[in-house]
Amino acid sequence: MKYFALIITFLILIISGKIFSQNWADTDPKMNNILVDTTLVRSTIAIINPGEKSHVHTHPASFVYALTGGKLKVYYTDGSSEMVELKTGDYLYADPEKPHETENIGDKTVKFLIVELKEHPYK
Repeated sequence: MKYFALIITFLILIISGKIFSQNWADTDPKMNNILVDTTLVRSTIAIINPGEKSHVHTHPASFVYALTGGKLKVYYTDGSSEMVELKTGDYLYADPEKPHETENIGDKTVKFLIVELKEHPYK
């Protein structure tokens, strides 16, 4: 019985980890062109075409640099949302980001470089 309880606990931990921490490169590989992926950082060129919407994912702490401008809407799984308007050359640092989907609500393809700091994941 103890082994059964341990196995169930282990499975719950694995499943909850996948639910709460979804790697965007895995959920939407067509939107992500990975440049570097090490144990410490992942550097990606993200491309979101007009009307495209990502699947639910999270991010560790990251640096973002807009290669092109555009309008995005971010939908969080807690029901909140926010509009993001990027201009070419905009940049920001973001703490680990909770589960969300990102939609390009503009009429231009949005491209940005995102450098994720794997040592600071979303928990």
